[in-house]
Amino acid sequence: MKWLQILLGLLLAFDSVSYAEDAAPLLPVALSLPSETPAKASTAAPFFGWDDGFFLRSADKQFSLRITGQLQADYRWYVNPRDERDIDGFLIRRARFGLEATMFKYYEFRFLPEFGSGTTRLVDGYMNVHYIDSFQVTAGKFKQPFSYEQLIQDRNTPTMERSIIDQLVPARDVGVMAHGQNLFQKRLDYGLAVSNGTRDGDADTNNSKDVNARVAVRPFATRDGSLFQRLQFGIAAGYGNQREPVNPTSLRTPDGVTFLQFNSGVLADGGRFRVSPEVAYFTGSFGMSAQYFYMSQRLRTATGTSQTIPFDGFYAQSTYLLTGEERTSYTQQIAPRRPFDPLTGSGYGAWELVSRVSRIQAGERIFASRLADPTTVSNGATEMTLGYNWYLNKWTRIQFNWEHVWFDRKVKLGNGPDGLLKSQDTLLTRLQFVF
Repeated sequence: MKWLQILLGLLLAFDSVSYAEDAAPLLPVALSLPSETPAKASTAAPFFGWDDGFFLRSADKQFSLRITGQLQADYRWYVNPRDERDIDGFLIRRARFGLEATMFKYYEFRFLPEFGSGTTRLVDGYMNVHYIDSFQVTAGKFKQPFSYEQLIQDRNTPTMERSIIDQLVPARDVGVMAHGQNLFQKRLDYGLAVSNGTRDGDADTNNSKDVNARVAVRPFATRDGSLFQRLQFGIAAGYGNQREPVNPTSLRTPDGVTFLQFNSGVLADGGRFRVSPEVAYFTGSFGMSAQYFYMSQRLRTATGTSQTIPFDGFYAQSTYLLTGEERTSYTQQIAPRRPFDPLTGSGYGAWELVSRVSRIQAGERIFASRLADPTTVSNGATEMTLGYNWYLNKWTRIQFNWEHVWFDRKVKLGNGPDGLLKSQDTLLTRLQFVF
């Protein structure tokens, strides 16, 4: 009955839109973020409007519906002419149109499909029970409580693509999670999840389940004005048993160049352990984050030989807003102090410099065990990215990235001896619109 009243109110109010004073609470997709401030009470009839997105909400705030959208249009230029495998071109990196809803005040719902890169799939689909910040329960498909970098929303990552270690973290999976935010006066967040163990998958392939957990601590969060108020430490760990084709089947650079390809028939054949300590710090216009990653995974060749392979790596990135805006986190949506307006010349937007270095390496035994071919691939790579972000306004951003990669071994990216490359350079650009 409530939703019928809302829909009738929508039709009657079409020519006289009411605008809310505050946005409806967003769903907690990143465990390192404090909860949104609840909207102020309103005595108006059910209404709709625009507040960083289209919304529809009942007068008693028991029910709300928000429409979200995201479009990222990219161009990638692989500079080395001897790379014949990676093709320059335009692509729709992400195209998403989602719904976020709150029902009976405490039940939050998120539905987010993906239409970019020539595929259609479910990115997020979950319900979160949120009576109090300190203890919430989420069920469905959601980001696992693992990796500060992965928990940054896709629309807000400072670089166009996440670091080289991100492809081995759990990312999104189907399961259930208990988590909390802002414990001990905003000093602590935590999460504990049980899931299928299939990265970005929708169904399990074996009877085993993964367990992932993360804790983030802000020891100086209550010290207003302190230089270390926005200093955060965290650590995440996960374990599970795998009996399925190895996933991912290859390791790539952030710009998509494959440098390690597992041989055909390689299977995950036992325990998989992951751990990742992290740190993040923000003050004024400056921000930085860093993370170490370690994983051990038992793998089996098509002929039945098993071996436990270690993987380890890291990333470190920093950003600086040249135009004076303040950064408080990497999930923050940057709002320029002077939005770009070419007609009046009153604003130039916000400008940001970005730098990052990251590395991943698999143990040398990956070749001795015939899990990969040492003559065509490398077991390790290091990438450096330099970038510039131009925020025209709160919803529109243009990004430019230069990515340079060093391979530990020569990688076959073209024909003949000249096709074995020790490095690669890529220029990337993106136009993004979100709401």
